Amino acid sequence: MLTLIRRWLARYDAWCERMGFVPENRRCCAPVRYDEDDARHPVQRAARMKACKTAAEDDSRAVDR
Repeated sequence: MLTLIRRWLARYDAWCERMGFVPENRRCCAPVRYDEDDARHPVQRAARMKACKTAAEDDSRAVDR
């Protein structure tokens, strides 16, 4: 039974890829849950934004000198 479900799921995944239903082409406003280590996770994005902001401030201070 488990083998049958896995086979059906693999066929469904292949069909979704052929139809273009992949996360990169997602056009839905429904919320998506990302893994903690995924770069798209809100915590990871916030950390990246903070690092970019800090780097931009450092650059602007260097230009002012």
